[in-house]
Amino acid sequence: MKIPRDGVEDTLLYEIMYFSPVELGDERYTNKLYFQTDIYHRKWPTLMADRMSHQIEKLKHCEMGIVAFDDDFKQSHREAVMGFCKMALAYLDAREARIAMKLCEHCLPATQSAEPRLQTDPDADFDFLRIITLSVLACAARRVKFFQKAIDALAEAKSLCLAGDDSTQQHPLLIALTLLNLSAVLGDIDHDEQGLRWGLEALAMMYNIFSTVELPEMVQAYYLSLTCHNAALLNVKLGRWMDAQELVDEGIEFTKILGENDDNLRSKLITIGAQAKHLPEGFLTEAVNALNGWCEERGVWNLSFWDFSMAEVKEVVRVLQNTLTLQKLVMDQKDDDRRYEASVENAHLAQLMMAVIECHCIELITISGIDFYPRKVWRRVKKRGFLETSWYASALNFADVWGGTQTPELGQYDGLLAKLNHFSKKLVIALVVVGNETEGIDLSNNGINVTSISMLTHALCLTDRQLERTRPCRVLVLRNNDLGLEAAQELAKIWAAAEQPADEDEASDDDDAFDDEDEEFDPTKEKPVKDDLNSVTSLDVSQNPTIGDAGFQAIVQGISRYNCFKALRANDIGLTSAGCRMEGMDRTRLDVLCLSNNPLGCEGVQTLCEALESCSRLRQLQLDRCGIQLEGAKALRELLRNHEKLQEVSVAHNMLCDDGAVEFCSGVAESSLKAVNLAHNEIFSDTASESIGDMMKSCQSLLKLVISGNHLDNLGPSQIGSAIEHSRVLTLHLEDMGLSADAMDDFLDQGAAETQDLQELSLNNNPIGDEGLGIIAESLSIGLTNLRISRCGLTNTSQAMLLSLVSLSPNLQRLDVSYNDLGPRGCADMVKWMDQNDKESFSLCYLELSGCNLGDEGFQLLVPIMGSLRYLGLRDNGITSAGLQSVMSANQMVKMQTLDLEGNHIGEPGVHSLTERFQKEHKRSLWNPKQLTSMIDLVILKNNDISPALAASTEAFIKIYNPLMTVAW
Repeated sequence: MKIPRDGVEDTLLYEIMYFSPVELGDERYTNKLYFQTDIYHRKWPTLMADRMSHQIEKLKHCEMGIVAFDDDFKQSHREAVMGFCKMALAYLDAREARIAMKLCEHCLPATQSAEPRLQTDPDADFDFLRIITLSVLACAARRVKFFQKAIDALAEAKSLCLAGDDSTQQHPLLIALTLLNLSAVLGDIDHDEQGLRWGLEALAMMYNIFSTVELPEMVQAYYLSLTCHNAALLNVKLGRWMDAQELVDEGIEFTKILGENDDNLRSKLITIGAQAKHLPEGFLTEAVNALNGWCEERGVWNLSFWDFSMAEVKEVVRVLQNTLTLQKLVMDQKDDDRRYEASVENAHLAQLMMAVIECHCIELITISGIDFYPRKVWRRVKKRGFLETSWYASALNFADVWGGTQTPELGQYDGLLAKLNHFSKKLVIALVVVGNETEGIDLSNNGINVTSISMLTHALCLTDRQLERTRPCRVLVLRNNDLGLEAAQELAKIWAAAEQPADEDEASDDDDAFDDEDEEFDPTKEKPVKDDLNSVTSLDVSQNPTIGDAGFQAIVQGISRYNCFKALRANDIGLTSAGCRMEGMDRTRLDVLCLSNNPLGCEGVQTLCEALESCSRLRQLQLDRCGIQLEGAKALRELLRNHEKLQEVSVAHNMLCDDGAVEFCSGVAESSLKAVNLAHNEIFSDTASESIGDMMKSCQSLLKLVISGNHLDNLGPSQIGSAIEHSRVLTLHLEDMGLSADAMDDFLDQGAAETQDLQELSLNNNPIGDEGLGIIAESLSIGLTNLRISRCGLTNTSQAMLLSLVSLSPNLQRLDVSYNDLGPRGCADMVKWMDQNDKESFSLCYLELSGCNLGDEGFQLLVPIMGSLRYLGLRDNGITSAGLQSVMSANQMVKMQTLDLEGNHIGEPGVHSLTERFQKEHKRSLWNPKQLTSMIDLVILKNNDISPALAASTEAFIKIYNPLMTVAW
């Protein structure tokens, strides 16, 4: 290392540093060149040696009193010895170590006196001269591997350094350098313990020296990094890995000051650090660069080429905890054959992802090609298109293009991990769990099995998260994965370490009751969970058929340990009657239980009902397609009679038949249910219909009834219709029941038309025809808000009935007449009436006309009402580009949330007309937002005659010129 000469003014300090690895000015380099000339090159300097012999003789004459030992002699003697040592050092620098060693030996008599009076004279500096000479001698001897000679020389030098009293104490820097040299030589002969002792002593002295002695910062950093290197090397040899790591890290910090002028100390420290940390040297080099922002790609660290050993993961964590420059982390692991214990690996990977989340400078993390924002892991990262990366992109604002900014209720990762190996899945799972900011996460369709589920369990059980913005995952969705018995047992560990909230026993049953008995029951709505809940309260493991009875029991046993658990959905998991025991679930706050598509049979349902009677908070029970027959219906009857809080029961697609329906309905009649689903249960008889009617009248809390798929006998529709007037049912589903126009007449004539309460009626897949629609339009409740009559055999003669329906139903908001052969003019009268009347005269805002053979003509006829609808469904209507062009060129307002044109024949001309229309609207709104009269938030163009290239270019165009509109291709 070389620094300017004027950096050190103290002469003594300069002389000490001259004989160290630091080169001040050009003197040492000039001497080296001089003694490499032909006169001295590889030759013994006879003249210089003779002069030193003559000087030694003079010293002896002084001892005898022949020559005066005055200041002039002392000065000239000092200069002679120092000059001779400089010559020896020049030979050493020129790789003539043997000559250098002999020169030092020749000079040694001049560095001490047999006369005590001369030896102790402080102005003579004999000890100083001898320490310098011995140090150069030791360096030369070490170079030619005469280690014992080097140790003997340095041992004497050390004694001289440490033996003096306060008046003769040597300069601390000289002492520290002497001890450092001794430490290095002792390490050469494997006397590592002794070498480490003196090396650490030298390091401690260095710190003390630089707090008092003024030296250039660069010199201080060089000495300290050199000393750290020596001590770290000895610690590695002794197997003291932690101490070595600390010294390496400290030494690398000092090399930051040195920059490129570090004499390769940084690379040497990295080599030692790699041994101490059990890392590949190249990996540690990358880690150091990533930590400090060095190398060409200073903001990116690609970890894909490393093995992700435990040592490597620890180093990555350390980098992330300390870096201020790293912006992107790339991880990809092709080899899925991991040789590490799963629990240990999971712990390290979870710590890695926690470090990623807590690292404020990291902007992007890529795992096997999937990009994540560390501070918004739920947000999907889109690849930038050409227009966003071109030269003029800096003038455009893409802030609103990259997806929503609002945190969703659930983090959606459905199918995202399906193609990843299990190690990469572990990385992503750890990231999305420890960085979760949502109510929960959806990991469905990802092929998760026992290998990767262990990572999920470990991450969910972490309790040492430090960031306030992250949240515990309370909802966990694992539908359609590869979960079996072992995976279920692993999953059950989630609740083993869950902490119970402090107020777990304070909540009363009254807290869970509906405040308003007239409130419409929403089966998807869950009561908000308190902030102190720290574990999963809702689990969905549906469509994992290999879980089976034992796996379900393991999950139930785990859940029962956590009394705040609320919802369990386990549809189609291979559950039979043998696994229906729900022991311990009465200790939880179980609110929702879904076990559909499991062959429970009557025996299983009986066992289940017995267990659920003690689950006092249960509100929703779904047992669709469970093979329930008469005996199972009786068990359900008793459960409904005895359970006070149950609000919704679904037993669709079972085999209750007429007798089972009678038993079930008798139980509902004495319950407080709000929603009942009896669809597709082979119910036919008038007796069963009468029981359903009695149930509707007796159960005054019932708000929703589904009896679709049951082809009732002749009196059935009238019995149901007569019961509606005396019930509080708001939603009624009568789909696929074979209802004809006459049946609808009977149904409506018996009182259904008189009720003001019925709000939603679904009649899909019934052959009611145009006549039936006329009956509905004339007789239906004025309070109706939602009517579905899809696939009901309507034709183009129904346009007058549709007009009556809309004009006589002022509260009708949603109308679905899809897949009826209405033809191009089937809606003409309705559209004309809506166009001629104010919006206050009708409420229709959701119109579904898919599959109605409208064609371009019918599409164009709908233009007048496109300013009053929020949703217009036009799938499968044979619409072409010409139709879309005519609609877009119409001089009328088109403003809605969604226009669904999937499955038509729209090509490039139609797409261009769409973008041009709303581009003009958007341009006007930039000057005055109030001028934005026409806009569609979402246009669905899937399965049309649109090439991928056209879709991509249009997408890029829209992002710039119409960012308010989204197109689904």
